[in-house]
Amino acid sequence: MKYLLLIPDGMADWRIEKLGNKTPLEVADKPNIDFLTKEGCCGIARTIPKGFEPGSDIANLTILGIDVKKYYTGRGPIEALARGIRGKIVFRCNIVKVDNGVMVDYSGGKIEDSIAKKIFKALNSEIPEFVRFYSGRSYRGLLVVNKDGCKVKTTPPHDIIGKSIHDHLPKGCELSELLIELMEISKGVVPKFTEKANMVWIWGGGRIPSFPRFKDMYGLKAAMISEVDLIMGIGRGLGMDVIEVEGVTGYINTNYKGLAKATFKATKDHDFVMLHVEGIDEVSHEGDVERKVEAIEIYDEKIVGYIIDRIDLEDFRVMIIPDHPTPVKLRTHTDDPVPFTLFGFKRDDVKRFDEFSCRKGKFGFVEGLKLMRLMV
Repeated sequence: MKYLLLIPDGMADWRIEKLGNKTPLEVADKPNIDFLTKEGCCGIARTIPKGFEPGSDIANLTILGIDVKKYYTGRGPIEALARGIRGKIVFRCNIVKVDNGVMVDYSGGKIEDSIAKKIFKALNSEIPEFVRFYSGRSYRGLLVVNKDGCKVKTTPPHDIIGKSIHDHLPKGCELSELLIELMEISKGVVPKFTEKANMVWIWGGGRIPSFPRFKDMYGLKAAMISEVDLIMGIGRGLGMDVIEVEGVTGYINTNYKGLAKATFKATKDHDFVMLHVEGIDEVSHEGDVERKVEAIEIYDEKIVGYIIDRIDLEDFRVMIIPDHPTPVKLRTHTDDPVPFTLFGFKRDDVKRFDEFSCRKGKFGFVEGLKLMRLMV
C-alpha cells in the first residue's frame, strides 16, 4: 500500500453571500476531488490545537502527527531548516506595503526574487553583523539574530491587512526593540528598489527545532513536495526526501504540471508522498472570491486529476485536507475545523467535498494529531 497526502493550503472557507450563501468549495466544479470523496470516507478535523495561532506551520505539523505543544519553536526556524540556515534565533520576514501606518499588502505586490535579493543585501550593509537577512522566494525572507534573546510576541502581516501596524509591532522584551529598529531601517531601504513595497515586517521567531523522524514514527519512506520554504523545512526536519520543482511561484500561476509530475514520480520510489500547494491560500488572503473558486477548479484539474489519472488507485490511500481555512471575508486564517476525505479506506454516503457535506461522513470529528493513524 502507498499513501498520498494532498494539502491545498487555505481551501476551506465560510459561506459567502455573493456565492448564494455557499462556500467556494460548494460552488466550484471539482469532479476529481468529488470522485475521491464519493468513493471514500469523510470527516472534519481540528488541525490547529487550542492556544495556537492558525498558521500553516502549526496545521501541517499537526496533520503529520507532530505535537506542536512539544516540538514547535516558531515559523522562522522551520523555514531556516529548508535552506540550511543556522543561528541562535531565526525570524520570518516579509517585504510589505504600509500606507499611513496601515498594512495594505503583506507580499509587496508579489515582488520579484531578484529585487528582493537586492533589498536584503542592501539591508545587511546597514545593520550590525550579529543580525543577517536572507532572501527567499519573492517577498519571503529570514532574519537571523546571533545573540541570546527572550521570547518576543510578533504578528503575521497577513493577519493585520487593513489594520494599524502600531498595535502589532514586536513586543515582550529587549529583543523586540531591536526588531522594531530593523523595521525602521528597512523603511529607508526598500523604496529604493521598488514602488510595490516600503518596509520589511519581522515575525514568527524562535530557535531551530528538533523533530522526530517520519520513518521512525510510521515506518515509511517519505517524500515532501511544496512551493514554500516553510513546508520544505518541515519535511527536512522530519527526515523526509524534499523534492523541489522548477518554476513554482506559490500563486495560482504556478507550475502545476511540474508539481503533479514530481508527485507522480515520487510515488514510484516512496511509500508516502505529501504535496502541499499554496495558491488557493494566496488568493484567499487577497479577498478575491471569484479567483478562489477558479483556483480550486484549477487545483482539481491540474493536480488531483493529473495524479489520479496516472496512479493505480487500488494500490493507494489518498487523503485530501486543507491545512486550515482562509475565509476570503477575513483575508486571514482561522482555527475552524477543516473537511477531509480518505480514499482507499472505506466508503460513506458523502458525495461532495465541502465544509458541510464532510461533517456527515463516518469519521465525524477527528483531532488533527490522529489523522495520520487513520491514513496509515
